[in-house]
Amino acid sequence: MNRRYPPARRGDDGLQIEVRTSTLEEAFIKLWVELFTTPVHLDSALSKQPRHLKSLLAQLIVPILLRPASLAQAMGVGVSPGEPWSLTREQLAHWRPAWLIAKALHQTMQGQAQKVAPVQDDFPPHFLAELGDAWAEMAKEPPLSLRVSRGHSPQNILQEFRKAGLPVRAELSDLSPQGIRLAGYTPIMGKIGEHDYYEEGAFEIQDEGSQVMAYFALWPELFSKLLRSSPGELRNLPGWSVPELPRGEPFTVVDACAGAGGKSLALADALVGRGRVYAYDLNERKLQALRRRATRAGLNNIQAVALPEGQESEALAKFRGSAEVVLVDAPCSGWGVLRRSPDIKWRQGLDTLEKMSAIQSRLLSVYSELVAPGGRLVFGVCTFRKGETTEVVDRFLASHPEFSRGPGGYVGPGPCDGFFMQSMTKKGAPQRGGQ
Repeated sequence: MNRRYPPARRGDDGLQIEVRTSTLEEAFIKLWVELFTTPVHLDSALSKQPRHLKSLLAQLIVPILLRPASLAQAMGVGVSPGEPWSLTREQLAHWRPAWLIAKALHQTMQGQAQKVAPVQDDFPPHFLAELGDAWAEMAKEPPLSLRVSRGHSPQNILQEFRKAGLPVRAELSDLSPQGIRLAGYTPIMGKIGEHDYYEEGAFEIQDEGSQVMAYFALWPELFSKLLRSSPGELRNLPGWSVPELPRGEPFTVVDACAGAGGKSLALADALVGRGRVYAYDLNERKLQALRRRATRAGLNNIQAVALPEGQESEALAKFRGSAEVVLVDAPCSGWGVLRRSPDIKWRQGLDTLEKMSAIQSRLLSVYSELVAPGGRLVFGVCTFRKGETTEVVDRFLASHPEFSRGPGGYVGPGPCDGFFMQSMTKKGAPQRGGQ
């Protein structure tokens, strides 16, 4: 889930155009209130802002959502003890310190958000209880990564970027074989999207951890070496070196919760046409976006299918036992992508969290029926919570003795977002090769 904000509006001299404080205050307060009085998410709320204010509002509101306590302290804004996490949603909608921080931040930005070290008070207590040492990483600005098509060389694409003079550092990923990591986010999104190679489908914007999950689903024996037993920074991993992707296998792959299809595209591209990917989702609009992206990338081995909510079992009955690989990248609390969706921690209460594991368990049970004997079921989520990761897997295996536990663990956060993934094998002799 990579967030795209337009570049800051600038004048001919390169300096950010001034916006009247009264205009900015009105727009900021309206946006802030909308976040806490409607179900709209930050991306959607920002997309509706006046064009000349979008970038500036993003540069103000995102740091505040990420680091409210540390920014309040740095900007000299008084905040009562326990705030903002002790407030109700209605109180948060009218939390005056948010604008005072934004105003002070705007005065000191000089073209970019002020860098402030995060503190634990930037998170609600129930987040800190499970984030562990990962809390500081999740208060930073999000990274930007690309996945290069197997028909192109990441080294060549990187060289082209350097020739184009991108105003950031770019380097090959040390996690994904087809990844490129860019240092910088907002200022370069427009340039990346306008590059000829992007229009030709040579690369997609996709987090490195998301890339790893797709590759892990196909080749867990290679990518399990990257996983850890608990979330944490990816440094000095013993025995890890980025592997080359194997030749495409003739797998039948199901991406159970495909959405707009980042992992579906990665799976289809990794198979280089020798397998077929069935991308299922409840949201037809997201699947339409997937189809457009697949066309641009020249991928003909993806079939996107919308399923009626609550009737997945009936719709999928004829495909039972037919897939070598089934990836259930389930809906979750999203704690692993807090850097991209910082509004999560302001709006997500314990009642929401309690529902997640039930949804994940149901989806695992439904889609496990599609796995062929000897095939693989992979459960994945972009969160760290035990109630949505290891505990979900333990319950599933206890109630489905036909599956055995394979490799699994956490990747990130760090240069990538945070993910959990677990491989499980269905007992029985494979129906054909490739396993």
